[in-house]
Amino acid sequence: TVVMDAFNDPAVEEIIFCKCTQIGGTEAANNIFGYVIAQDPSPTLIVYPTILLAEYTSKNRLQPMLKLSPALRERYACDETKILELQFDGMYAVLAGSNSPASLASRPIRYLILDEVDKYDRFAGKEGDPISLAKERQKTFATNKKTFMTSTPTYKNGNIWRAMQQADERKQYYVPCPHCGHYQTLKFQQIKWPELQDITEAKEKAYYLCENCNGIIMDQHKPQMLAHGRWQS
Repeated sequence: TVVMDAFNDPAVEEIIFCKCTQIGGTEAANNIFGYVIAQDPSPTLIVYPTILLAEYTSKNRLQPMLKLSPALRERYACDETKILELQFDGMYAVLAGSNSPASLASRPIRYLILDEVDKYDRFAGKEGDPISLAKERQKTFATNKKTFMTSTPTYKNGNIWRAMQQADERKQYYVPCPHCGHYQTLKFQQIKWPELQDITEAKEKAYYLCENCNGIIMDQHKPQMLAHGRWQS
């Protein structure tokens, strides 16, 4: 919730969520979008890696969400909506693909949501990089714009890692050891497995070693650790 709560902080203009896979980055983006519709209607642009993914998400995730939520449904102008342009009472939302310069152009927007940015095309056709093109659309709202960017990182020169390194404030998610309670971030060097094992057996027998008490942490400990974790600078 800290990631989404930051969207309401007037001192925060850009939120960068660098994450592992399947941890709710896209769902956080969808929740932020829902908040905008219900609480602060303003023109919004959501950018996905491809235009095909934008169409799929519109049909299978966003539009069902809009119809299921009473607060969003009453503002949703379903009859005026297109697959890549959603209409609401007081605002519109455009869904774009990083590989489609036309979908990133022309419309002024206040809120910008960038999903899985490390999968973006390096250039949107001949128009330049898609993130810069999308941010150009916010110039009309220079004093009260907001951007949410999320992705699983790939390389150190990837979009999300570079953005995170340039952030004014960085926080990491610390989780408690189930044995001693010591809060720590998880590091690859603390993953252990029996020596001289083949890859398949090593994966099955791997475990995590607490950096404080050397207690063995297994997969079954993960839900409790995540539930009691906290963000720290």
